[in-house]
Amino acid sequence: MAHSAGRSGLPQAVPATAAEAAPEDRAPLGADPAKRRRILEAAVRTFGQRGFHEARIAEIAAAAKVAEGTVYLYFRNKEDLLGVVFDESMDDVLAKGRAIARSKGPAGERLTDLVHLHLEFIGSDRDLASVFQIELRRSARLVERFSRSKLVEYFRLLGGVLRDGIANGEFRRDLEPRLAVRILFGASDEILSEWLLSGEKRPSANAKQLVGTLLEGFGAKDISTAARRRRKPQ
Repeated sequence: MAHSAGRSGLPQAVPATAAEAAPEDRAPLGADPAKRRRILEAAVRTFGQRGFHEARIAEIAAAAKVAEGTVYLYFRNKEDLLGVVFDESMDDVLAKGRAIARSKGPAGERLTDLVHLHLEFIGSDRDLASVFQIELRRSARLVERFSRSKLVEYFRLLGGVLRDGIANGEFRRDLEPRLAVRILFGASDEILSEWLLSGEKRPSANAKQLVGTLLEGFGAKDISTAARRRRKPQ
């Protein structure tokens, strides 16, 4: 997921514009959903393998097996295509994320499931990962336009589960949710970026390993207990 932080350290919501209208509003009369889907899938492959700036609409059309002019019936330009790829992918992720956050399981399990959703979403498709981890970040304007409002909701889902865990005693009382969200997202993002650049088949860590490490800390239990005893006033 692309990431851009405002002064608060978290992405800030930006107002919607006409250029960010819902995909349904952009579809031409008599549109063919299957053809539109082929164009979007071809765009992901082309952007991921060629790079957004190097990719051409003609290449995307050829990969989708449609005429170049057909692409323009569904999308205004290459940037519009990239925006729809991001928006529709994130809409699916956020729908799943809301269901996880609303579920009745322990906060630790829900947190692990949300992080798994992030890692699995990006880590299951190398071309899509390249679009999210590299191509969207090459332009501050693209990040500003496409990523902020969607990421704000993802961060709010993480933060809500963290606050649940603090309230029910599952997590430490002095845990700062905003800081914890940054740590979780930053660690996931780094794992995905390293996987993408390394060429490995799968990311180096899964959600259970990541969340478990962050919740338990780095210290062995006996070492941590001894350290607490040393700090205890005599």
